[in-house]
Amino acid sequence: MKRYFNTYYIKNGLIISIFLSLPLYLIHFGIDNKALNSILIIVGIYIFYKNDVKSYPWVGFWVSIFWLWWISLSFRYYDLTFIIPFVIIGIGLFYWIIFYLLTFLRYKILIILFFLFGFQFIKPFGFDWFRYDVLFPHTYFYIQNKTIPPAPLKIKTIHTKITQNKKWNTNFIAIEIENNFKYINEAIKNGYDIVILPETAFPLPLDRYKEILKKLQNLSQKITIITGALSYQDNKYYNSTYLFQNGNFNIYNKHILVPFGEYIPIPCCKKIINKIFFNGASDYQPASNFSTYKIKGITFLNAICYEVTNEKLYLQKPKYIIAISNNAWFYPSIEETLQKLLIEFYSKKYNKFVYHSINY
Repeated sequence: MKRYFNTYYIKNGLIISIFLSLPLYLIHFGIDNKALNSILIIVGIYIFYKNDVKSYPWVGFWVSIFWLWWISLSFRYYDLTFIIPFVIIGIGLFYWIIFYLLTFLRYKILIILFFLFGFQFIKPFGFDWFRYDVLFPHTYFYIQNKTIPPAPLKIKTIHTKITQNKKWNTNFIAIEIENNFKYINEAIKNGYDIVILPETAFPLPLDRYKEILKKLQNLSQKITIITGALSYQDNKYYNSTYLFQNGNFNIYNKHILVPFGEYIPIPCCKKIINKIFFNGASDYQPASNFSTYKIKGITFLNAICYEVTNEKLYLQKPKYIIAISNNAWFYPSIEETLQKLLIEFYSKKYNKFVYHSINY
């Protein structure tokens, strides 16, 4: 294995990774050109193929860092900024090992094909954002399927810009709530059927705040309101979607939780990890399945942030998805672009229409 740790192979892996990752970053910065993306990917794949396989683990190392470095940014909000470089290197080393194991395949073409299409089958703790094929709809390599039209309703998706350190600040919560009602009243004024607010738009266990609930129920006589908030049921916390409609409300809890963000996927170490890294916080609880609801006779599939990038969601029957996200955890980064590419990829593949309300 020592022969892989050579500056020549490390440098070549970096060069290949730059070509392979450039389309993602160009799309992020608003330069989305199918011809340019196609050329960059072809050049990247060509030099990938022509290089010695000893460079391949370093392709895995650098590409995974270019694509997933932003995961580390959430640690800023747990006073663990010092851990960020270790998380980034850890991501790179994990994929270095994967690509090293791939070098045991006899043919380079098999390794490259696995890189292009095989990572949909490698999902550490269910995390499946490392998919190179999500770029293909932005190239000439992709055949466009027939797209589904939007629902025959007037729907307003609200996008907000509230930083994560401000979002949960007790001195700012009242302002957030006030703004939420402004968005709802503006949507009513403009004749919308539905207004959608982002994940945790109400940054509190909303089911415990009867006065706010009553106000939202009253407004739902004029417009259907969908918003994110926490809920507290049976001494457990949930990340939830609240649906207010015709003076009533229902709560739909998140089914697929974020590993190491909303729950610890290592049961034997759950308590100690939560104690060391998350100030002893408890895991959120998952719903037993995905949720659906009907608005004016049309069925919508509920998705909260991470769920809307999971392929399992798109295997469900409803054609319309209402998703809410809080991307402020990872701002500023390419996370929002990668999320958008995944949603676009799956919605085209499975012929779905996604309404997505986001806090950046």
